[in-house]
Amino acid sequence: MVIKKNPLGPSGDTVRANVLRYRNRMNLGYADLARRLEALGRPIPVLGLSRIERGERRVDIDDLMALAVALGVSPTSLLLPDSAGADEIVTATCIEGTAADLLGWLRLHTPSAHIGKPAGERNVRDAIRFIADARPRWDIESLTLDKLPGVGHQEYAEEIAERARLANPDAGRRG
Repeated sequence: MVIKKNPLGPSGDTVRANVLRYRNRMNLGYADLARRLEALGRPIPVLGLSRIERGERRVDIDDLMALAVALGVSPTSLLLPDSAGADEIVTATCIEGTAADLLGWLRLHTPSAHIGKPAGERNVRDAIRFIADARPRWDIESLTLDKLPGVGHQEYAEEIAERARLANPDAGRRG
């Protein structure tokens, strides 16, 4: 028996399972999916797709993006474990917590340090820093309190606005 140096982890296994699930949901055969990937310029042959679904082949980030496009889903959909509910405990590589927290992290709302911690142990200021720092500069300016899940403090919204000004000092200037 050959032991792999770096076996497929929980996130790789989730991607594997989700590729299979979405491919079956769409009633796509391996050949159909391989043709879609070829047309996108990121070919994965039939054997490669079969090996992905059996957990024998890793999906790199470029494959992940191409598979998401070919399957008509978000890359997040391939990374998020299929769960029965928001409070179900799920595991991703290096993280274990609720499905809702993992989705929040993938959507840039929840810092990874908060995943698996009860609400009373979560630092709101850390969440604000994460929200502001994880997003592209052009998106920070559009953030308002109503778009920040679980945040209801005006001073934090002001901190995000200040971070947006620092990140993009030319915003709002007329030429």
